[in-house]
Amino acid sequence: MTQLTTINSDNVTSQPLLEWSPGVVQRSASPVSRLIREWQLISDRNRELEIVNSWSLPGGKVNHLDEVLVRAGFNTARDDSQGDQYLWLLVKQATSDELAARIVLQRILPPLLAIARRRGRIVEGGIDTAIADVLPSAWGVIRKYPWHRRPIKVAANLVRDSEYFAFVHGNRSKRYKVIPMDPFILSEFLVAPEEQFEEEVSLDKLIAVALDQGIDPKHIEILRAVAAGDNAATIAARYGVAERTARAWRAKAVSELRVRTRCAV
Repeated sequence: MTQLTTINSDNVTSQPLLEWSPGVVQRSASPVSRLIREWQLISDRNRELEIVNSWSLPGGKVNHLDEVLVRAGFNTARDDSQGDQYLWLLVKQATSDELAARIVLQRILPPLLAIARRRGRIVEGGIDTAIADVLPSAWGVIRKYPWHRRPIKVAANLVRDSEYFAFVHGNRSKRYKVIPMDPFILSEFLVAPEEQFEEEVSLDKLIAVALDQGIDPKHIEILRAVAAGDNAATIAARYGVAERTARAWRAKAVSELRVRTRCAV
């Protein structure tokens, strides 16, 4: 469901450019609703506008903070390199400026909500717990983002890292069933993690990334079977197909997971 729309504001730059759907803000006690109300409060306040304009960002003076979100790629195409570069400048500023970090958090709020909805189906406590986990995680990721080493695909990196630290790193034993995986199989498609990730990347993490990148759900089932130790004969018997077919499925699943996880970097 679309969470916001862009308002045509050719002649009125001091007005909001973005309008959040009622479904996002209807729960007044929700952290998301509070964030949106706070954003609406500060977006045209002189103090915040003066601070943002002092950063001398590309595009000239802003009269409403929604303009900053739009310039940073909010609600634009995934391959918006200009927006990505603008967001990179904001993230760089956010390492030492809380207002910049707050703007970046608002910029990635829709994908964070999508993560919370998806994770809420498997996390104890549902979507409320998922939101309560992912928002603080995102804040920490924003403030510590290694902007000098990761200057491209900034929004995707922020969102993926937020999910990782909220739901995988240090939390798997608490709320998730951990699926063991043969290191040899994992090494076939594992992308080398960033230096900041000291823990081994799990199958759960890889699948979360691959799902966001559009992997075939059937391949997820095959990968989980492989991770559980099922060989081609077992998979073939389960699905009523020839063993040769099961081996082909397994190869395709591993291949697609490799491609999807690398594309997300």
